[in-house]
Amino acid sequence: MKMTVNLSSNLGFIFFIILHICAACNKDSQYQSTTGKGGSMARFTITGDNFYVVDDRALKVFDISTPGTPVYIKEINVGMSIETIFPHNNKLFIGSRNGMYIYNITNPTDPQFVAEVTHIISCDPVVVNDSLAFITLRSGGDCRTSSNVNQLEIINITDPANPAVRAVHPMSTPYGLGIDSNLVFICHGKSGLGVYDFMKIDTLDNLFTIEGIETFDVIPFQKILYVIGPTGLYQYSYTHPDSIYLLSHIANYQ
Repeated sequence: MKMTVNLSSNLGFIFFIILHICAACNKDSQYQSTTGKGGSMARFTITGDNFYVVDDRALKVFDISTPGTPVYIKEINVGMSIETIFPHNNKLFIGSRNGMYIYNITNPTDPQFVAEVTHIISCDPVVVNDSLAFITLRSGGDCRTSSNVNQLEIINITDPANPAVRAVHPMSTPYGLGIDSNLVFICHGKSGLGVYDFMKIDTLDNLFTIEGIETFDVIPFQKILYVIGPTGLYQYSYTHPDSIYLLSHIANYQ
């Protein structure tokens, strides 16, 4: 069944909130701290009792153990042209137009620099699993670069202190991305969204393409794809990755 509703709020913010609620709903009924599931283009994230946000240069840390009275903890200078932040286990992966930074948050209120991976100047959303980081690099005016680089970089982060490029694949205008198991979902702007199998890292098989919509960011969560673009928020079932279908669409007012 397909559903379409209208919504006038900022869908980028709603995108994060919906997935944070979904993550919380899958915990035990007794209250406990949760980590929201944010997109690769997010500039803020929640892990446990802490809220992290990045601006153009810095990482800011807040204690939200008492939600009604959040407490600002500190600011850490990271670098130039910071764009995105993505948490995994006890690490923060911060994307910039110059590269990716890794911070350890074993002590959540005192993030510590671990390593940096540099790349050509471009837009740089990041997602990770236990051993790999996935970075899309995109050229174009909004990325403040004159280069013509459009690609997916897969970084080995088995040793977080020594990240290394594992594979590079050319892409068509890659934006945000998400991963689940051996699947990577990549937004391609006006060209829709591609579903790829990275089990064979050097070949990256294309399993399916969602066409007819413009896509900006994506979150895979429990076999549902949450896809956002200028026309709204879409939900797709990917129970069968080679046969994805639309579940619903929340339209954005223009």
